[in-house]
Amino acid sequence: MRAWRGHLVLLLLMAGLLALHLAGHRSDTQLRAELAHLLHPAEQSSRGPKASRDTLEALHILLNRPLGFSRAEGQQLSATLLAEDDPLLREFALSIDLCRLSRHTALNVPDTQEQHVLGRTPPPMDAPWWLEYVTYRRKVGGKQVGGRRRLDNLELLWYRRALRGESPPPEELSKRLLRAAREARVGPIPRGQ
Repeated sequence: MRAWRGHLVLLLLMAGLLALHLAGHRSDTQLRAELAHLLHPAEQSSRGPKASRDTLEALHILLNRPLGFSRAEGQQLSATLLAEDDPLLREFALSIDLCRLSRHTALNVPDTQEQHVLGRTPPPMDAPWWLEYVTYRRKVGGKQVGGRRRLDNLELLWYRRALRGESPPPEELSKRLLRAAREARVGPIPRGQ
């Protein structure tokens, strides 16, 4: 009988963990309803940091389930989050969860996020844009956005300053981005630039 005590304790522990999981488990429909409630535009004035974190939690859980969202829903969610005033929600739209979902299979680049970060001509090159660019580059990665190389010390310094609201110097930033594009051999670059 003594040999089975350990097994019995482990079996009871596993049963207890399963009961806790089932008690706190939310179905896809519950999470979608909660997400729709949190993203509803009529409630924008009453939302706070807790609502943002609840939205992100529901999104993260749903996006990592096998039957989460379609590509079209992912692009719509990305566009909705990128239009938000809350920087936390905008940053999540550039995360790997949503970028992986809204990727175009042929190009392997998320269209909505790509247009938001790199589609403006010329890019604003201010502090919020630099934060979004670095987040997009590091989270999505790949040759297209320069994610194969690390931030150098100056880029890291600009990132830390951008966290405090200071913009990087536009001329120097433009030169660095152009040089990075040349090194990555992304598209044709006109001579003399």
